[in-house]
Amino acid sequence: MAIFTRTKPSQNRCSAFEKRTLRRKMEVENDFIKREIQRINLLLTSLIEKISGINLNSAKSGIEETNEALKSEFDLTLTDFTQMENSEFVKRIKKLHESHTEKLLELIYEIVIKTELPDLSGDYNKMKIAQKGILIIDFLNEETNTFSINRMNIKNALQQCV
Repeated sequence: MAIFTRTKPSQNRCSAFEKRTLRRKMEVENDFIKREIQRINLLLTSLIEKISGINLNSAKSGIEETNEALKSEFDLTLTDFTQMENSEFVKRIKKLHESHTEKLLELIYEIVIKTELPDLSGDYNKMKIAQKGILIIDFLNEETNTFSINRMNIKNALQQCV
C-alpha cells in the first residue's frame, strides 16, 4: 500500500484563490481610504464655503460650527491652533493627507479674512491664526513637488496680517 503525503507549498507562494482574495481585500482597503480622503475633503470644502459665506449676523455661529467640525475630525479647534507650539503643529499636519493640508490652509485663510468682523475680532487672534497659515504654506512648499501660485498669494495676504 502506497502512502501519499502532501507537501506544504512554499511560504512565498499562494494559490490563485488566495491571490484573488488578497487582491480583493487590498482593493476594498484602497477604496475605503479613497472614500475617507474624499469625505474629509468634502467636509473641509463645505467648511470653507460656510466661512466664506458668513456675514455679521452669522459670524459667531459659523465659526463655532467650524470649531466643532475641526474638533470632531482632527481633534483641534482654532484656539488649539493658536496655542500650539509650531513644532507640535507641524507634527500634526504631517499626519494629514496633502489635499487635506491644502484645504486646511484655505480654511485658515478664510477665517483670517472673517476675523475682521466686529463679532469675531475679540475671540480669535488673527495674527496667530495667520502665522499658522504661513507655517502650513512653508510646510507644503518643503514637502510637496507642486508649486502653487494660489498658495503664494495666500502667503502674501497672510503676511500682511502678521
